[in-house]
Amino acid sequence: MTLPPTSAWRRSLDRIRAEGRALGAAELAGRLLFLAGQPSAGVARRLLAAALECPVEALPDRFEAADLRALRHGLLGRKADAGDSPGPAQRARGSLPIARAAFTVVDLETTGLSADAAAILEIGAVRVEGLRPTARFATLVDPGAAIPASITRLTGIDHELVADAPGAAVAIPALRRWLARTPDAAFVAHNAGFDARFLRCAFERSGLPPLPGPVLCTRRLGRRLVPALGRFDLDSLCAGFGIANRARHRALGDADATARVLLELLALARAQGVATLGELVDLQERPLRRRARRSRKRGVRAAGGG
Repeated sequence: MTLPPTSAWRRSLDRIRAEGRALGAAELAGRLLFLAGQPSAGVARRLLAAALECPVEALPDRFEAADLRALRHGLLGRKADAGDSPGPAQRARGSLPIARAAFTVVDLETTGLSADAAAILEIGAVRVEGLRPTARFATLVDPGAAIPASITRLTGIDHELVADAPGAAVAIPALRRWLARTPDAAFVAHNAGFDARFLRCAFERSGLPPLPGPVLCTRRLGRRLVPALGRFDLDSLCAGFGIANRARHRALGDADATARVLLELLALARAQGVATLGELVDLQERPLRRRARRSRKRGVRAAGGG
């Protein structure tokens, strides 16, 4: 589902803003998406995220006036109206040339898929500056709980391997200090919503501030920059770019591979005229083209009917 940038949609949001009150996700989704009934908060957040093409975790539980203004003026993936500009820090970061921008590529191995119920097992991170890797961070993490057998089969990480590893109370602050060396770096991951969600929860539990930079996803960038590839999982992107992953399903191995994929994608983006970090974020949020697929289907139907 997509939310077209029509004047009618903007007028609807303007009316909601004029009421001057905070809205829960369920009420906002029902009114903006013209739903017959009001969905649950969780469903509403997923609907809004899909409509706005942004991660679920980027949406607040309740939308204050400032949040509604952000929706109105494109700070969740839409282009701002003339005369409405972001703040100085965001504007400076967005205008930074890609060749001068910093990127922190992160991969996590976890005991499950839920950031609320699962734990981080391993952290790998690669800092990219000046279009080259400049530093790495890696640590195993003792989850303090059982490691599912399926995770051990996938990653090779078992209780013996993490026996001497730090717990989250030590590992997460250490990562946050390492990330703080480049505070304006863009956060990058493959399926970035997953890793960003786990780190957001981990930072909150440790009383640490969230990451301030934009979030970039190599899967989403791949779909827009190399659509002919067809598949955009990490293995497919690595194969398409001729990148060998020396430690698949281990955090630093996957972070290294993702960083190399990122550099290939940045080269393609720059070749297409994407010059700044802000333009790269805009590219990532650009709706995917589906006209060719629909045209092929119409052609098949026409041929069948003829």
